[in-house]
Amino acid sequence: MNTVTAKNPPRNRPEVSDVIGTAILGVVGAVAAVMGIGYGLSVDSGEVGPGLLPFLTGTFIFLASVAEIFRLFFARVGTSGGRIMSAVEDIEATAAESIDSASEAVSADGDEVDTFGRTEKQRNRAPFVIFATFGVALALVPVLGLIIALSLAILFLLIVVEKQKWWTSAAATLGAAVFVYIVFGLVLSVPMPTGMLGLI
Repeated sequence: MNTVTAKNPPRNRPEVSDVIGTAILGVVGAVAAVMGIGYGLSVDSGEVGPGLLPFLTGTFIFLASVAEIFRLFFARVGTSGGRIMSAVEDIEATAAESIDSASEAVSADGDEVDTFGRTEKQRNRAPFVIFATFGVALALVPVLGLIIALSLAILFLLIVVEKQKWWTSAAATLGAAVFVYIVFGLVLSVPMPTGMLGLI
């Protein structure tokens, strides 16, 4: 009997608060989707209407809530889907271990560094660098275009500020640029500045 239970554990019994909270979130998503339809998904000229974004967001929230409620009731006890926050708690535990292991790390100057190897001075300077970088990127939009200018800004921030590897930063930047171009440029047909170069 124990062997059968181990191979096929019983269904999970979710907390009532989890079910109610997820259901409320689903209702909010459904309301947002209906309101988006009311605002209009497109205009007469065929361009994106003001209700498309609320509709897509609300639909996603509603479907995610339904899937979560389904998982709450049908997940097996002892599996990774036992509770809503199980995955988040696992990530938090891993992050806490990383922070603890890096808490005693010091730089060459004797300053404490975080998990990314940055000193306190570098962390305090980061917000100013970010604002300055995006300021320069916006100034370059008339020349390079929106996607290229912002992609260069993201690449600079990932390499210089976040201290990421160049190939990881390049891959992330390229993925973000392709995503923005496909979703906003092709699917939603949102006009984006191409700049003097007229590339993208």
